[in-house]
Amino acid sequence: MNNFSKIFLALSLISIMFLSACSDPASPKATVTVYYGMDLSGTEMNAPVEGAIVTAYVGPQNGKPGYVDPDNKVEKVVGTTSASGQCNFDFPVENILQVKAEYPLSGDTLYGEGVLVLKEDETITESIHLRKWKSQL
Repeated sequence: MNNFSKIFLALSLISIMFLSACSDPASPKATVTVYYGMDLSGTEMNAPVEGAIVTAYVGPQNGKPGYVDPDNKVEKVVGTTSASGQCNFDFPVENILQVKAEYPLSGDTLYGEGVLVLKEDETITESIHLRKWKSQL
């Protein structure tokens, strides 16, 4: 093997190691889709809900709340669903979060709950079906 080949091989290996070490993983993302749940007859409706309030938060551990964003001490993030019933979130770190959706309707509030298990380089999807009473969840 001549000197040129050795130098080329060494530079190639260094370049590969440098490029692979520089790529940071993408932050976790979540898409929550909110649907109307049962109507009064008990039939599932499965229609997307526009304007539902979606809150993602860490459940209390030992009586203390956790942080969705530990660097900025953010305890929860709140969003509103679009016409397609979707709300998108970006998170700074991997986490396990509780998510709830609420929608005021004719003097009542419809509720729904779910869980987000966030991982780097992934977009997690969660569907929430709203119910009139929390006991229907």
